[in-house]
Amino acid sequence: MPGTLAFPSEAFPAYPALEIDQPDGWVALAGVGLPLALAAEVPSGQFRPNVLVTVQRFGVGHTVADSRAAVNKSLKALPRFSQTLREDSVEILGAPGMRVEGYFSDGKGGTLVQALRMCVLENGPVFDVVQVTGTCTGPQTEAFFGQVREIQDSLRLAG
Repeated sequence: MPGTLAFPSEAFPAYPALEIDQPDGWVALAGVGLPLALAAEVPSGQFRPNVLVTVQRFGVGHTVADSRAAVNKSLKALPRFSQTLREDSVEILGAPGMRVEGYFSDGKGGTLVQALRMCVLENGPVFDVVQVTGTCTGPQTEAFFGQVREIQDSLRLAG
């Protein structure tokens, strides 16, 4: 039957509207092509601690277990990844999710420290996987990792 399909619509729902707090000394990374992204202001040439939010859409039948497996696979691919915290059953944005923290080699003799949180939002006929990942270098951990966690804690649905 001829007709018109629209996005957003009931059949093709809009992506979730998200908000995150931006502390002093952090700037928006609007040009990176992500729903939300921010980085700490640091001297030129230094790694910029950052928090990045992604949303990935999946079809019918996608589960939290599927998303956990994808996160596990991506973490295992990191050079010398070592897990320091893992919670497989946490609630994020009112939905089931997971939280993982750890560190890995930056490939240049240094260490990157990362905090990842992920949840699966049921959105009509689809599932939206929201992931918020914060990263800093090992030497930046004391100054920035607490802020990374606070920014992650502030992620919420808008409206």
